[in-house]
Amino acid sequence: MNEYEKLSWGHMTNNYNFANSPYGKGRKYDFPPHWSNGWISEMNPSEGLFVASAWFTPDKKITHKINTDKACLWIFCVDCGEIIYTQQGKQARKLSPITHIIINPQKPFSFTFSKNEHYCFTSVLVYDEFIQSFIKSREDAPKIGVEDAKLWETQHLNTPNIMLILEQIRWAVRNSDISLLAYEGMVLHLLSSIARNFPEIPKRRSSRRNYVTWENEQKIYKVKELIDKDILNIPSINQLCKAAEMSESRLRESFKNIYGIPLYKYIRIEIMKRGMQLLSADHLSIRDISELCGYENASKFSAAFKAVHGITPSEFRKSFNL
Repeated sequence: MNEYEKLSWGHMTNNYNFANSPYGKGRKYDFPPHWSNGWISEMNPSEGLFVASAWFTPDKKITHKINTDKACLWIFCVDCGEIIYTQQGKQARKLSPITHIIINPQKPFSFTFSKNEHYCFTSVLVYDEFIQSFIKSREDAPKIGVEDAKLWETQHLNTPNIMLILEQIRWAVRNSDISLLAYEGMVLHLLSSIARNFPEIPKRRSSRRNYVTWENEQKIYKVKELIDKDILNIPSINQLCKAAEMSESRLRESFKNIYGIPLYKYIRIEIMKRGMQLLSADHLSIRDISELCGYENASKFSAAFKAVHGITPSEFRKSFNL
């Protein structure tokens, strides 16, 4: 096993003696039947790149311990379950259902999965050597290296276009029906798209009219955290105003000035991103998902979904053979 493979999910499952078998152009790691079943499918398209899709419910705590000096990063798109990221000397961080990035701290750290909690996620592990092999000879190379990624924040990762790319990676891994080269292209597309979302220094304070005080910024951050915590069950506007200690008009104005998007539009986009994840659940009809997303009927949900993602829920399912 080389240095790259030591960070793979295959290495973690080997430590627990899980069964593994060839799966298309990659491998599939099956959890024991008495662990409520489950699996992780992982592709290793080239040296320094691993893409995986996971679905499991562990019957005991699982820990993936990592310690490497190599520059690399993980991108997680979590559908359900909270992955606990622990770094030596720092407070534990929960990777909740949203897209996250972890930069290798070059110190011991671990990913922990709790007993009896159901997990479903897509992950991309990419080493800087893989990235540099593609961009080293390009004069107009995008800033997508590990050092560049240290500046990326959640708003750069959690957009509809990033969600769609991660869904394409998820289903490519699960179906194992594309070439290894295609995975490389999809990951480079993913990194380049995140880099495109990375803004220059905002100019929102260029005029007094758009100025938001530092105190109010902290309150708006709290409001966004409340919304992101459970996008399908967000607090009422009155509760959000109470949390922000602002009137509704001030809350909406401050939110737009900070994030560059109206509050109602942000909520709709986040709900539609969650709706996209729910579409992968075979047992849920589009009508069921519409209700979970707070829509009275499927047609209104479909219209909102298309406005955000550019395709209807039915078209999305057909494109992934769901």
